[in-house]
Amino acid sequence: MTKFYLQTTTIVLLIVLVFVVFGCNKSHEDRVNENAIELMEKHKYTEAIKELTTIVKGDKNYLPAYYNRAICYSFLNKNREAINDLNFVIAKQKFEEEAYLNRAILFENQKNYQLAIKDYSHLLSINPRNIKALHFRGICKYYMKDYAGAVTDYGQSIKYGLNSSGVYYNKAVALDCLEKYSNAIKYYDKALKIDKKLKRAYFARGIANLKNGNKEAAISDIKKSEKLGFKKAKNVLKEIIG
Repeated sequence: MTKFYLQTTTIVLLIVLVFVVFGCNKSHEDRVNENAIELMEKHKYTEAIKELTTIVKGDKNYLPAYYNRAICYSFLNKNREAINDLNFVIAKQKFEEEAYLNRAILFENQKNYQLAIKDYSHLLSINPRNIKALHFRGICKYYMKDYAGAVTDYGQSIKYGLNSSGVYYNKAVALDCLEKYSNAIKYYDKALKIDKKLKRAYFARGIANLKNGNKEAAISDIKKSEKLGFKKAKNVLKEIIG
């Protein structure tokens, strides 16, 4: 059984998990599942759900159908239905990392951060080096105003190999909230080294520089963010420059 991932546009953080079954002697369920995957690739999620539902009606233990149907529901913004399908998978396979990860992301998108953290934490008890779970749990902690906890999780995800502008930016923002402006600036630097067009990072670094007493650097950064199209920059520059 092979897994592959698709990126979603309707739900920002959802990591989509699709099962493909290969073999010489395919069952009826396998063939219907493959048909559903083809429909999903064409973004025909409602039709795919109908196909997958016929599978689970005939075989309630065919887990790939629940996974794939959860994905379809997520693309249609039907998070409750997606969570129900993932609940079923988790009940059957309590050590399935991807099921916990996907359910946690859905909880996070619903702003149910406590349940999301619970799933991320369970996943991390299985695999402490899961960098996605560490990063995403950090985001949940940030929204719950546990900035120190967020910084710790971001740091662990970086330690275990996550190297993205997103995680550096997120850590910088959490450090900002802790009023650790010098450290925040260092992580904004790291984010911008990876993505030189990350306009929000220029703006945020500018504000951090301003709070850290470096007005000249602040103006320079905020001007860069304005040039890249960051809308708040113009008014903030007026306030700073006068």
